[in-house]
Amino acid sequence: MAEAIVEERIRRYILEGSNEDLRRLLSISQVAAETARAALRRVGIREGWNVIDCGCGPIGALAVMAEMVGPAGRVVGVDFSEPMVQRARAVAAELQLDNVEVIAGDIHELDAATLGGPFDLAFTRLFLMHQADLAHALTRIAGLLRPGGWLITQEPLRSPPPRSHPHLDALAAYWALIYRVMESIGAQAGAIDDLPRIARAAGFEVVEANGFFLPLEPEVGFEIHVATLAGAKERAIKSGVATEQEIDEVVQNLRAAKSGGYEWVSSPFFLDLALRKPSAA
Repeated sequence: MAEAIVEERIRRYILEGSNEDLRRLLSISQVAAETARAALRRVGIREGWNVIDCGCGPIGALAVMAEMVGPAGRVVGVDFSEPMVQRARAVAAELQLDNVEVIAGDIHELDAATLGGPFDLAFTRLFLMHQADLAHALTRIAGLLRPGGWLITQEPLRSPPPRSHPHLDALAAYWALIYRVMESIGAQAGAIDDLPRIARAAGFEVVEANGFFLPLEPEVGFEIHVATLAGAKERAIKSGVATEQEIDEVVQNLRAAKSGGYEWVSSPFFLDLALRKPSAA
């Protein structure tokens, strides 16, 4: 019942809301909602659970998790960026997600007691890929969970890049550039490809491994990729990864594809893992 109510609120705002940027963010969240929902169902999420979205950004999986734990449950979103936290709070208020709390802070510095844990489940999407020390980040997340608690990670691999039909070379150039930017500012190179091994070293059991592309309508999908690259432009130039001209050329090619006769475009390929913290002996 709660799930249907939240879904209807999101659909209504996408159609009728006055804040164009919020409508865009909610549209993006809807694209990824079912993959998050399916992963949460596979580990048996229940109403009343205490859950956390690490690196939630402006919405993350907050709405999906709020649906699934219900009014008796609790959802905590954590993000390092104060502007992202303010936006996430606004989204939660707009959607009347009364069981959601969003906290500004570094997951590496916050402990379970401070956040209201321990948690039954943690979720990450597009968070671990930015970490300088993935093993340390996973160890910190493990410390937020109860014995037997779950971690769902949905993180994009460097390869394969996003796809489209017809094929567009600019997608591979764009995605390679994004990864080079992340590595230039400290992200651990190749870590997501090696995530199962690193998770085991951090004390998790790898219970299930899946992967997926998200198929997107060209107008929405290419705009998501354009916005992602635009957000990385300043860092790319400062770090020497690419020139302004090189970035602008890729952006122009992606933007032109929105109305260029493409049938579909995809997200990058996501590694989808269900990890479990061992139960106490």
